Amino acid sequence: MIGTFLQPLRHRLILLFAIVLVIPSAFGVWAAIGSYRGQIAVARDAPARFAALASNYEANLLWQSQQIVQNLSRDDQVLTVLRGTEDGRVKLDCSEAFTRTVKPYPSYGTAVLFNLAGNAMCQWDESKQLINVAKREWFKTVVATSAPTLSGYLMSPALHEPIISYAAPVFDVDGTLKGVISLGIRLNWLSAIGQEPGLPNSGEITLLDRYGAVLVSSTGDGEQALDALPAQSSIDSIIRGGARSLEAPGGDGEPRIYAVNALGNNDLFIVFSLPRAAVIDPLLRDLMVQIGILCLVSIAGMMAALLGARHLVTRWTEKLTEAANSMSLGNLFADTELRGAPSEIRQLGENLKAMASRIEHREADLRESLAQKQLMLREIHHRVKNNLQIVTSLLNLYARLPRGDAFKQTFSDLQMRINALALVHRHLYESEDLKEIDLAPFMKNLCALLQDGSGIPSRRVRMTFEFPNLRMIGDRAVPLALLTTEILTNCFKHAVPNLGSGSIKVSMVVAPDGEACLSIIDDGIGPAVREDGDAVSTMGTTLIAAFTRQLGGTISVVGPPGTSTTIRFNVLPLKADHAANADEAFAPDQAAESGAEPDDNRALEAATDRV
Repeated sequence: MIGTFLQPLRHRLILLFAIVLVIPSAFGVWAAIGSYRGQIAVARDAPARFAALASNYEANLLWQSQQIVQNLSRDDQVLTVLRGTEDGRVKLDCSEAFTRTVKPYPSYGTAVLFNLAGNAMCQWDESKQLINVAKREWFKTVVATSAPTLSGYLMSPALHEPIISYAAPVFDVDGTLKGVISLGIRLNWLSAIGQEPGLPNSGEITLLDRYGAVLVSSTGDGEQALDALPAQSSIDSIIRGGARSLEAPGGDGEPRIYAVNALGNNDLFIVFSLPRAAVIDPLLRDLMVQIGILCLVSIAGMMAALLGARHLVTRWTEKLTEAANSMSLGNLFADTELRGAPSEIRQLGENLKAMASRIEHREADLRESLAQKQLMLREIHHRVKNNLQIVTSLLNLYARLPRGDAFKQTFSDLQMRINALALVHRHLYESEDLKEIDLAPFMKNLCALLQDGSGIPSRRVRMTFEFPNLRMIGDRAVPLALLTTEILTNCFKHAVPNLGSGSIKVSMVVAPDGEACLSIIDDGIGPAVREDGDAVSTMGTTLIAAFTRQLGGTISVVGPPGTSTTIRFNVLPLKADHAANADEAFAPDQAAESGAEPDDNRALEAATDRV
């Protein structure tokens, strides 16, 4: 199918331009896809950077809390209180130290020193009534690990507002754990999360505690904060599985890209999310635009190649092809003017025109020569026919001499054979190609000629004919005509003697493979036989056998009653072996081998010489 498509020149030019355009376009598409993948990787890394940027304030707040706790844990008044002193002045000094250290930072709502029993020993604001925290998780964690920690979401009974507690251990000079300092960080103070410069407007930031509870969110509280978070299973993978980036649909079903930044000892988690449509879709749209532009360039290039090839090349080749086709049909003066065509195609048109002119002159010479040859051949056949008619006339004159009935009959038979040959030549020179004759009219004319020559009118012997419409070469027509002449002459002479009446049917059937069957059937007295039952051998029967061999066929005679003669032969030209045998068809020794009498052999030889 590809070979069929590429046969026209226009399609080959389009293929050439397609190769020239498609390869760079394919490289451009490949480069665009590679760039898209790189941009996707950068875009996926961007939320992690934004999460780190969004964590700056919280990280600074935790560092600040650590510094405050360190300063307070080194204060002598704080250590004195933890050592169990009941001096009111010492407790007052401890409270002043807390106030002096914590009050300048409005992000803290409380600052309390707890002993290992969970009781408040010293605080920033003594007016606040505090409860025992020995059972609080964050307190037990600090006592158990002797390391700072952050609590989860807490509702402060002293402040009546939500806080998270930064708690750190306090050690004596000998390294003994003496208590815990807790700083209550106001969640309201963290509500400004996500306002750091450099963050995208479409980004959403959520602060989670170690239990996955929402502390603050840049989208607000309640349902809006949950819409920006993934499913609970994804949150668990963040809190417990250590996942720091993932893609998942949010609570509102919109696909999002999440990046997580853990603070403290994985006590707080900054979750930054971006809608996937805001990150990936613009890149995908840019990729589709680039690919579309490259495809449009390729298509436009191929269309330009199609139109350009049509205007510059193929319309001239098509015109040249039309002229060549017209010349092949015989119009050698087809228009080959190609004004405006490329010089190579114009030169080809001029060469085609010159070649057509030479062909025309050559054909004229050939037609003249052929006409002369046909005229000469027609004249030869005509003269042969006339000469045979002259011979027949001379024989007719000799037949009138008083030499007996047998002599006259012999001359009459010879005239019939010569007339049959003359009829063949007449049909040949009347045919178009001077080589073949139409079998049906020829055989009908021959049968009518033989009946007229026999002197028996059609009212006594009725003849019927059935011949196929086919053409036969002259070399096959001559023995067929002579064979038919001999058989029908015998029928007229012997089948209906004594002025009797009868009928003769002459028919021929030709099979698809070229085998012909000639049948001549009469309802006369039947073939003559000798006393021993064999057929009487005459010169006529000898000639019939000879002409049958020349045709390369076989003959069978059935009767009485009547006589049915059937000859089977091939209407096609004889093969080499048959042609070689045809030259010896009239040899006297062959006639002798066939059972002919010596007198018959001499008669056959004499008849052959005359023919």
